[in-house]
Amino acid sequence: MKFPQMLENFALLALAGLSLLVTPVAAAQTIISNETLVTTTFVVDKSTVHAGCTGYGCQGMTPLLASIPVTCPAATGQTCTFHISLETKVATTFPCMGGTCPGPGPEGLYQFLIDGAAPTVGPTNPNGEYTFEMGVFTTATNSGDQLHARQGYPASVVTSVTNTSSNSHTISVSVGCADADSELGGCGAITHWSTMRVDVFEP
Repeated sequence: MKFPQMLENFALLALAGLSLLVTPVAAAQTIISNETLVTTTFVVDKSTVHAGCTGYGCQGMTPLLASIPVTCPAATGQTCTFHISLETKVATTFPCMGGTCPGPGPEGLYQFLIDGAAPTVGPTNPNGEYTFEMGVFTTATNSGDQLHARQGYPASVVTSVTNTSSNSHTISVSVGCADADSELGGCGAITHWSTMRVDVFEP
């Protein structure tokens, strides 16, 4: 086999291998283009919200921002795209039993519901849950008390909505934690002040 032909065959094999690596990534992507920003809604909340649970493998959720109205200024049967940006300061913890702290820490969660359902695009699971931390905690104590140290955890979610009988839609966000490894015996989360921005786009 001549050297130029060997190079050509090698290049074809390299391209084939690259396509195998790229295809799964491309399949996981959703691209929405040619959208126009039409309105923006801002939400600011200065309250402190507590969430938590006790028991191995438990999960606890508490409403953070409830029933935020957002309008899709399109005709009945037409759609809008919502881009939701959330920023919250969160402190998380789990109990230490007898001074021993098992496991790396809890899972920190937000739950996004649009008109009572999970976002159509995501990235969330089918329940609308968005993991913002895994194995991270502010403090772990024998009493389970949660300190007021905090860390900013942003989230970005996209959904499509369709106007039916009304062009008004609601967005609700909850915060929570989970003993994902079923070895912590409980967990807690406290939010300190939150902001949310919802950008509404039309095709």
